Amino acid sequence: MTTEPDRDALVGRRGELQLLEQALRLTRSTGADGRARIVSVGGEPWIGKTRLLAELAGLAGAEGWRVAVGRAGRTGPGTPFELVVDALDDRLGSGEVELPTPLALRLGRVFPALGGAGAAVAPGDEYWLIRAVRSALELLADGPGLLLVLDDAHRADPLTLELLDHLVRHPPRGRLLTVLAHRDSPAANRLAVLRGTDGGQPWQHLELGPLAAHEAGALLGPELDPVDRQVLLRDAAGVPGLLRACAATGPEREPVGSFELATAPPAPGGGPVALDFGPLSGPAWRTAWAAATLGGAVTPQPVAEVAGLPLSQVLLSIDELQAEALLRPEPDGPGFRFRHPAVRALLLRGGRAGWQYGAAGRALSALRRTGAPAGLLAAQLERAPSLGPADRQLLLAGATADLHRAPAAAVRRLRRWAAGPGAPAEQAEQALGLGQALTLAGRGEEALTVYARARAADGGRAPAGGPAAEAESSALRGLGRWAAARELLAAAEDVELAWAALALEVGDPVGGRTAAQWAEHGYVRAVRSGDPAAQAHALALLAAAHAVDERFAEAAEVAGAAAEQLAGQELPLHRLESVRWLTDAEFYLGRRHRAEALLGRTFEAVLDTGQWQLLGRTALGLSRARWEAGDLAGAADRAVLAVAAGRRFDSPPLAVDALLWHSRIRLAGRDLPGAHRAAAAAGREAAGLGRLWQRRVAETLRILGAVPAPTVAVPAGRPGGAGPAGLTDAQLADAGLADAGPTDIVRAAAGPGPTQVPTPEPAPGPGLAELSRREVQVAGLVSEGCTNQQIAGRMGVSAKTVETYLSRIFRKLGIVSRAQVAHLVGLDDRLRRGPGADGPGPDGSGAHGAGPGGPAPRIGGNPWSGP
Repeated sequence: MTTEPDRDALVGRRGELQLLEQALRLTRSTGADGRARIVSVGGEPWIGKTRLLAELAGLAGAEGWRVAVGRAGRTGPGTPFELVVDALDDRLGSGEVELPTPLALRLGRVFPALGGAGAAVAPGDEYWLIRAVRSALELLADGPGLLLVLDDAHRADPLTLELLDHLVRHPPRGRLLTVLAHRDSPAANRLAVLRGTDGGQPWQHLELGPLAAHEAGALLGPELDPVDRQVLLRDAAGVPGLLRACAATGPEREPVGSFELATAPPAPGGGPVALDFGPLSGPAWRTAWAAATLGGAVTPQPVAEVAGLPLSQVLLSIDELQAEALLRPEPDGPGFRFRHPAVRALLLRGGRAGWQYGAAGRALSALRRTGAPAGLLAAQLERAPSLGPADRQLLLAGATADLHRAPAAAVRRLRRWAAGPGAPAEQAEQALGLGQALTLAGRGEEALTVYARARAADGGRAPAGGPAAEAESSALRGLGRWAAARELLAAAEDVELAWAALALEVGDPVGGRTAAQWAEHGYVRAVRSGDPAAQAHALALLAAAHAVDERFAEAAEVAGAAAEQLAGQELPLHRLESVRWLTDAEFYLGRRHRAEALLGRTFEAVLDTGQWQLLGRTALGLSRARWEAGDLAGAADRAVLAVAAGRRFDSPPLAVDALLWHSRIRLAGRDLPGAHRAAAAAGREAAGLGRLWQRRVAETLRILGAVPAPTVAVPAGRPGGAGPAGLTDAQLADAGLADAGPTDIVRAAAGPGPTQVPTPEPAPGPGLAELSRREVQVAGLVSEGCTNQQIAGRMGVSAKTVETYLSRIFRKLGIVSRAQVAHLVGLDDRLRRGPGADGPGPDGSGAHGAGPGGPAPRIGGNPWSGP
């Protein structure tokens, strides 16, 4: 896998590099009798300290500086002045500076190039050697100047630390810049003390933080799947060295959430781990492998049992691992855990298979003895060679405990359990749990197969209700099979919230009630059962339903109540979908900041838990938030992720939504050909989804200025989402659409082997048919040049309500300015003709819709299924 376009290119860190360059300039400007300077660079392992210092060394060398680079601790402690000797030995031995004989003799005791053998330094000689090294630094700093780079200074031997202490208190003369790099671990405490020492030498400290997402993304190849890219960025957490190591091992066949990464065994396979863990001792390596095998937060005694080491040795090894910033203490309890879950996974994937095989059994025994949570015990049983009755019950308990925290792990455990004996009723019950887990993991088609088998084994009966029926209906909705979802819910009980979600997506009443009515009934049931998460979910659905009905005051009140229940606590993992509906309402109300904050929390929760079913919709919501903030690049990035998630996680409707939205983003960026190509890709995705989807594609093409073909082709027997749908220019070129015009793209969207289906007459104008009567009235007044206050006065509403209408107009039409509204109004002959049967005029009179077929709807006529 290509992990970086140019390994030698420095990614990010421009500000830090400029500060280091400034330190070079200040040091050079002091003159031969000036004071030396020190800069320290700290940060977690693999954050890029060494790479940054290498860049500085290259710049200094190009400017004529003498550059000396040393690194500590590669062979263990014990060598006097090891860090400084590693940096200066070649320089002193080259003869480029003439050392006085007494100085050379004294330095020759520790510098191999001067005859030294690294012998121990007697206590009485330490001070004189420190003074001698300081004198050598002054000689090397004479003339062009000396850049002394000391890497991994947290491993510095005691004499090197004493030398640094001396240099701080007695700065050498000349152009000397010393740059230290160290990990942010307890081993660097002495350096932190030295920074605060009063002395004559200026000391500046830089702390390197994680790279921004766009900077880290530049290290990954462009061909990487957007979902895999997002998972790699999550695993690396902005640490470039860790990102390279994760990418080098290749992505998991199926992505996993952070919780599973920290607790469950990784997929088999792997190779050498491309990470510098430091000069760890043998016991420290065994301790690290044991901690990784146990998973989660570990305490010393179980680690000692798994590692096969005495407890005292494990305690020393934990100190060693903490000194290298690999383990860190739990903030809220006893024990330690790996700083990044990905480090644990890399250790296990690249470790010794034979040792791990034996360690797994020891880990299970240790976890049983300490009363570990069911999830950790089940993780050890997933690959156990045999299972007893008690083990199978542990697998079930672990699957239940981690159903919403790690659904993919729950799938593995339930399938392992099902491979053994079990009563038919018990097998059917666990099959429903397996269907829930598959649905959450974004494997809707597999889930429906499991549900069908469970139904067949139970005499053809549908789930009685509750979570199983909600999960199955969610899988059906994700696949765009609303009729099947309606049939399922009609036979189930206590599924009011699922009915409300279906009604919102369809855009019409279902089951004899509106979305608002279903949500109200669901809220009453949730209150009676005392389920706060279900209450928040019901309120979110109700807020969305009120917003769709343009009952903005009620929507704002209900949305506030839902947000209050979700604020200040962890999001309910079994009701994460509630955020989708709540943020839809917030967008309708013009409260982008509140929506984006909630979506950001949900996005992190999805990545942590691996509930991939929700990844695409959440990414699409974030794209919409970035759009409304004027960040087209951020909007496009999230839209591309939503497209990939829709394709990968069994949701062709989501892929269509995201592609159409992406086409509007490209249009806003004045990339009309790219907008047409994205819409064409949506057409190919929609080819097997039915007429409503194809009408929506046609409406988007009208907004883009294309003229739809007189008929829409519906391929017979073609499954939803099938076909070579593409997004990038290269993929569209492969499909023969790189140079296609609007009409060609519309025809290509139909796909081969069509059955011709008449379509409604196209709505007049380039897309105003999507607007409601009041929105058309606002658009007309905008085109007349009215301000928001003037529009509010003429319509008898508040200026805030006008802002809400404008936000909805911008969103529906894919535009960003009032001038674009006026332009589209000028193109729409409904407004030029005035009120009539074809549609409303500027005063709001006339029927809603346009033409005999009415406006081309969104998914099911509902704008809530996507931006």
